[in-house]
Amino acid sequence: MTTPALPAGRYGPPPRAGRRPLVVVALGITAVVVLAWILWVVIESRSPVHWTDVGFRIVSDQQVDVTYDVHKDADLSATCTLRALDQGKGTVGTADVVVGPSTSDVTRRTDTVRTSALAVTGFVRSCVVTGTSPGH
Repeated sequence: MTTPALPAGRYGPPPRAGRRPLVVVALGITAVVVLAWILWVVIESRSPVHWTDVGFRIVSDQQVDVTYDVHKDADLSATCTLRALDQGKGTVGTADVVVGPSTSDVTRRTDTVRTSALAVTGFVRSCVVTGTSPGH
């Protein structure tokens, strides 16, 4: 039994040989990027400390105050790195702040970042757990 020939032009031009590998490569790259993002989200969600920037106040050419909430177990200590940027997004100040154990899982802080020039913003760059209470 032979397969009948398809009517010419009815189904469009035959596919080009070079297009399929490009589609496969593009799909593969997309899948890798999506998996990497999912992995990053899962790892970040397991971190024992998180923060939320609340605001900042430019005090002077040499100082910005940063207000933020630190979310962690009450008996943990964390070190948060605060950062101040100038108009060109260059770093003009940093400060490492220890947030010790507290009575609540959320601690609101306002801390000062000394700057070398006028800052236009201040924020928390990172927070990491640096200690636990003896029973933890």
